[in-house]
Parts: sequence; C-alpha cells; structure tokens
Amino acid sequence: MTEINQINQNKINFQGTKKMNNENKPETIEDFANTAVKNLAERAEREVPQDGDFAPVSERYINHNPDIYANEMLLQVVPLPQSLKNEPNYNKLRYLQAVVKSPLEQPARSVLVCGTKKDVLAALNENNFSQRVQAKLEELADDLRMN
Repeated sequence: MTEINQINQNKINFQGTKKMNNENKPETIEDFANTAVKNLAERAEREVPQDGDFAPVSERYINHNPDIYANEMLLQVVPLPQSLKNEPNYNKLRYLQAVVKSPLEQPARSVLVCGTKKDVLAALNENNFSQRVQAKLEELADDLRMN
C-alpha cells in the first residue's frame, strides 16, 4: 500500500470561510444592523471600486423571529440601475440600500445613501448609522405586512 506524504510542501494554510455558529450568529435585527454595518464598511472598502461597474456587496440576515414579517434582510452596496445610465457621474455613484424580503419573497427596498464610494463609506462609519439601519429594516418589514 502506498503511503500519502502528509507534509504541506506549499506552506498554504487555507481554512475556508468562517462557519456561523451560535456565538457569532445575530439574534435580533439590532444585532444584525450592528454587525452588518461594521462588516459592510470593511468589505466596501475592499470590494467597491471608485468608478465603474461591480458586483453587489451585501450582508445578509435570515430572520427566525415569527413576530417579524420577513424571511431575509440585506444591507448592500450596489451600482446604480441601468435606467439611470444618463445621470451625470453614473459610473461613480453607488446605492447603499436596505432590503427586506417577505415570506412570499416579495422585496421591499429603501435607498439609505446615494453617492460616491467615499459618501457610502462615510455613512457606514457614522456613529449611529446602525440604529438608522435597524429602524429602516423594521419599517420595511412593517410595510410588507401591510401589503
């Protein structure tokens, strides 16, 4: 029988993505808003270019609270939609938006900030921005319940 060499020749220590466990899983909308704002600020700094197109950068929360009419909540930075292509500075502008999806997968969206990457990062790094995000997510969930 041939024995497999267990020595790591390349010195690569790949651990993959961190798995969410009960210690780092957000339990409430407030917890999600706090962690999402912090994580999205870090990711937007790395993943959102100053200008041009890019893939949406988002933080996601799956809701398990039956009192809140939502399955999923997102905080994301996205490029402007194609319908606004004629806007001046179209390639430099980004949306920071909150999205709540109902149990029927119907989304409700609200743009929190529209501006350059610098404007989006400034908003994400404001002191009480996570409270604003939490209030908006709760408002969107209530709007979905009414429809």
